[in-house]
Amino acid sequence: MGARYSITGLTADQVRSIGGTDIREARSAGIVFATLTEAQVARIKALGGQVTEVGKVSAPVMPIVTPPKLIAAVPTYTPEQLTWVAGLEDLRQRLFKPPLYGEGFNLAIVDSGIRETHEKVKGRVGYRQNFTADPMMDGYGHGTGVASIAVAVAPLCNILNIKVLDSRGQGSEEDVVMGIDHVISLLDTSPELAPHVINLSLGNPDDGNANNPLRVACRAAIAKGIWVSAAAGNSGPDPDTMMSPACEKYVFATGSARYEPAGRSFSLSTWSSRGPTREGLIKPDAVFFGEDIMVASSGSDTATIAKSGTSFSTPFNSGIAILYHEGVLRYHGIQYPSGVPPGLHPEMTWLITIEELVDKYLQGICVKPQGAPVGKDDNYGYGMPFGSLVEQAIGVTPGIDLSAVL
Repeated sequence: MGARYSITGLTADQVRSIGGTDIREARSAGIVFATLTEAQVARIKALGGQVTEVGKVSAPVMPIVTPPKLIAAVPTYTPEQLTWVAGLEDLRQRLFKPPLYGEGFNLAIVDSGIRETHEKVKGRVGYRQNFTADPMMDGYGHGTGVASIAVAVAPLCNILNIKVLDSRGQGSEEDVVMGIDHVISLLDTSPELAPHVINLSLGNPDDGNANNPLRVACRAAIAKGIWVSAAAGNSGPDPDTMMSPACEKYVFATGSARYEPAGRSFSLSTWSSRGPTREGLIKPDAVFFGEDIMVASSGSDTATIAKSGTSFSTPFNSGIAILYHEGVLRYHGIQYPSGVPPGLHPEMTWLITIEELVDKYLQGICVKPQGAPVGKDDNYGYGMPFGSLVEQAIGVTPGIDLSAVL
């Protein structure tokens, strides 16, 4: 009967000519999904294709992609309060007039769907696509909370509601890849809708496989200039517990920190996943507050619920990335939207890539609590982005080495 595989390095027509069936193509990501026999797999490998099994056709679901495991929470902080603590409100108010609100910039939330009529996100969702068999709603109660945090940081950004998880909070690698591939394709079909940032508060265990379709799709997005932000996972304190695709080198992996009001500081959440990755990379890249946050609930248009987890620290950093994009363009006198596509424009070499952010600049905009290791480590990454340091990074004159300024 065959099994389900992802194939890179061959076209859909080539896979079809070999006899592959039930073919589904993620063109922007360069991935073909197909049902293959063992003999057909061997033929594809002989032609130079990379083949990764993604599940049995007879199984009820393919390899399961989920949000990180659930963590208990008590209602303590609103997202808005935590943006104040991290200096993000000062950042938006002081850097430009009018303030930075992410207006005209697009954030794709690839998740369980969003209750678009909720008062915390109403009017912000301008695009939606459903890659599951479930109705287009947030039956799991996850994506709505994620969106409400992102909107707290970037209140006027445009949200793309990309549903890939069902009412149980589960999805297939294939559906997630198709969702990512779809938003990449918007660069060509509808550039005004294409995301500047993709938020992935989901994943599955890091298996060390660089050809994992989630990681391949994320690399394709990054190559197009789209920043990808993913949850590190909730499987700490053990090392080697990073999720995929957060384990991918230039997917921005966010861990979780707990606010310590007595000392106006923070500490790492005990359950926040740690590195290194299976391939030996230091991860996460950074942390943000992820405990006891009151977020929007999909239960009604006004309901809230307490949540903890790297699912909810991640959209803070996705929102900061949106503010960066807006801040840099406004610094250079460009009002968006103006036809400027996401990512690195040929005439805008001062727009940094996610690779440059992680390798060169992230350490300069992050802080760590006293006693934490200097530099990047497998617990905190580089630490927590802090508003005043981000302000210096955005405000620097083009051509000046940010490392020297900071």
